[in-house]
Amino acid sequence: MTHVRGSALRTQRRNVITDSEFAEAMNRAEQIRDKFFRLRALALLCLLRLTGKRRTEVAMLRLDSFKVESGFLDITFVLLKKRKGHVLQRQATKQIPLTDPLTKPILRYLDYLSSLEPEPQFFLPRVKSVFGHNVILSDAHISGRQVFRIVRSLSETIWPHLFRETVGADVIREDSSIIGAFKVMRRLDLEDFRTGFNYLKRFAGDIIKREEEKLREELHTSE
Repeated sequence: MTHVRGSALRTQRRNVITDSEFAEAMNRAEQIRDKFFRLRALALLCLLRLTGKRRTEVAMLRLDSFKVESGFLDITFVLLKKRKGHVLQRQATKQIPLTDPLTKPILRYLDYLSSLEPEPQFFLPRVKSVFGHNVILSDAHISGRQVFRIVRSLSETIWPHLFRETVGADVIREDSSIIGAFKVMRRLDLEDFRTGFNYLKRFAGDIIKREEEKLREELHTSE
């Protein structure tokens, strides 16, 4: 597979992840023979698609970041923000309905990790090869760059940040009003409201176009 650097990827496409692209990536993940790597790949794809979180935030997730409660899977992320030479941390919890089909691969993977001895501390534990065998390290997590590589190994056309764009587009397509921009801000934990309005500007055009096409079809049918 030929890998393309992130800036080049962004130049090549401006649209979000399609259902068929995501399904193909999931299918590739299903073909992985090793159980740990297969479950990890499926859970990672689903987590990115559900939350749109940055790859570093996903890489830092701990097992105790996940909690099932009142019909939801609560996932608490650590957000890192750079401020004048300092790195500030804050937490943000996302609630995913247990009824969402994409939640199941995450729960299945969590159950697998919990069955290991010793139990890993992290959602995406680091793995090293020892005499040809993969050993899961209990006290270290993979890097954001490795998250990128896992996703790219499953698809030639998608990468982690594109999930973020896709989740933002989902929100705008559900609510293309000004309020929708603030919903994007909250969903993606954006600091600047103007970024939320950028999503509105980029993706609301699709909604307007669809509404125009729908109106034309209705007029044509009524003639």
